[in-house]
Formats: sequence, structure tokens, C-alpha cells
Amino acid sequence: MTILHADVAVVGGGMVGGALALGLAQNGFAVTVLEKSPPPAFDSTSQPDVRISAISASSVALLRSLGVWDAVLAMRAHPWRRLETWGVAECTRGV
Repeated sequence: MTILHADVAVVGGGMVGGALALGLAQNGFAVTVLEKSPPPAFDSTSQPDVRISAISASSVALLRSLGVWDAVLAMRAHPWRRLETWGVAECTRGV
């Protein structure tokens, strides 16, 4: 068994956990991120995922302050002004 020593353990390395861990590390904390498996490497030639994440202006400011906003932009991030969603009747039966 490996014993890790850290000031903070962040459970989950998604968008929020990753930003939290980076911010803490940049402020001198020893951080360990606990994640079930590593994320797949970004591949700009792969098909885009059909899921989206909306990032607010304050989150953009946070990502800029962490020094990662340019990397986010390089991973197919685009501004949007309008969003439409549709449901399929078969998917909502019994709800």
C-alpha cells in the first residue's frame, strides 16, 4: 500500500476538483487528487462529444487566474448566445 502525505485531498478530478486542486497547489498546498481513473488524453482529431458544459464569466475569470484558460480554448471551447434542447418521447416515458 502506498501512503500519500498531503495537506488536502480532493476527491474527484473533474472540472471543479481539478480547478480546486490547481488553485490550492499554486498557493503552496500539497494536494492529492483522488480519481477512479485518469481522464483520456485530448485528441483534436477525435469526434466532438455531444455533451456540453456551460462556463460562466466568473468561471472563465477563475480559469484565467489559474493560467489554464488558453488550454481550455484549445480544446474546442466556443462562446454561445443561445441553446436549444429537445427531448425524445421514448426517452421520457414513465417519468
